[in-house]
Amino acid sequence: MGRPKGSKNKPKQPNVSGFISEPAGRINARVSATTRDNLAQLKEDFGLHSQEEVLEKIVGIVMALRKAVAR
Repeated sequence: MGRPKGSKNKPKQPNVSGFISEPAGRINARVSATTRDNLAQLKEDFGLHSQEEVLEKIVGIVMALRKAVAR
């Protein structure tokens, strides 16, 4: 018999945020409960939809600060 044809047979489209311009993969990192809670708070503060977007934004901010300090 097999599975009936339908949406389950369609290849999954990556759910990549529009915020990420060049998706390059995923990271799997353990974090403390405090970091997880802080990421959730920043997600709300920034009005973002996912923790991926928060990480992208944070890395961008830190790299801009690093560049500014290096001058």
